[in-house]
Amino acid sequence: MNINLSTNSFNTNNNISKNKQLKLQTYSQKNNLKFKGIPPKELANILDANIDKVIQTSSFEVVSRIKFHKIINELLMDIMTPENFINKGRESKVFKISDKYVAKIKRGYDEKSAIHFYNYTKLPDKRFNQLDIYYGEPVIRLGNTEILKNATPSKDFMCCGTSYRGAHSATLDEIKDYENIFVPKCASLPQESYDKFAIGLAELNKIHDNKANFTKIYYTPDIINPNNILISDKNFKIVDKLDKTKQKDPNTLFTMLEPLMIRLSPESYASYNEKLVLPRQNIFKKCLIAAEKANLPLENSLKYEYSDYYLALITKDKDPTASTIIEEAKRLRRKGIPENKRIEYLEILMNQKL
Repeated sequence: MNINLSTNSFNTNNNISKNKQLKLQTYSQKNNLKFKGIPPKELANILDANIDKVIQTSSFEVVSRIKFHKIINELLMDIMTPENFINKGRESKVFKISDKYVAKIKRGYDEKSAIHFYNYTKLPDKRFNQLDIYYGEPVIRLGNTEILKNATPSKDFMCCGTSYRGAHSATLDEIKDYENIFVPKCASLPQESYDKFAIGLAELNKIHDNKANFTKIYYTPDIINPNNILISDKNFKIVDKLDKTKQKDPNTLFTMLEPLMIRLSPESYASYNEKLVLPRQNIFKKCLIAAEKANLPLENSLKYEYSDYYLALITKDKDPTASTIIEEAKRLRRKGIPENKRIEYLEILMNQKL
């Protein structure tokens, strides 16, 4: 059964008034929106086509908006099922629409209350949606429902750190999974994965908004909660809203290190573990090389005042520590050493000392 909802096929007559044309269009849409019996894969294709059309539209005219609202309302029951459930956080729960898109529903709402007819459909901020590493900016907002790019098209993904539990510490099982699964998997990712992450952060540093008082607002992921970064299909992806800051170039080497190896959860830093020294050193090496390639700042941010201490603690094997190596990398930059020479020297230094 083929239903093309991405185009309008209305028979109009020049003698028909505009009001009658609109009635014909609305009637045609109403009768075309019958989804029962359509296979799930075809439903996903229908939604993908309509979402793509909305995103590509520079101005979202009324008839298209009504149609799109109705399509989403009709299909929310099919989207918000246990089979499509992906994850939930403090503020929302996420359901799969297709390999391309997901629906993020604010907590406390269901398919009957997430969207209302009067909700205005907001189009995306394309500056963020063009970033390959960022999946936290909705492509469309519909009341209490947001449609986002799907960061986890396959089931092969995991979040950094451990789950957020308010004031409570991570459970023993979560810490066990962190030590036995997450750290080794993160360390085994190829250098290319880290390079893409660093390049994306460098691109994010270029995005800013100008305030009325001539100050600039920059954007950075909330890495205090490492769950905001996940590993999916061998890529690092940011999956939550960005923080705003007046600090220029807020994304640095520590924007990578903090969620990948320093921070265990929003409430705690990672602890020293002898068996994790080597994989953590590998993570550190790949982050530093990626930061050099992308020319990311190497300085730590003031709001992560204990990060240097815990970085040295969890990677320490032989002198110099990781923090000392970062200082050496800064020195090479100040001297104007070419990137390829810096990387070559740092690789030798890290292989000798870590």
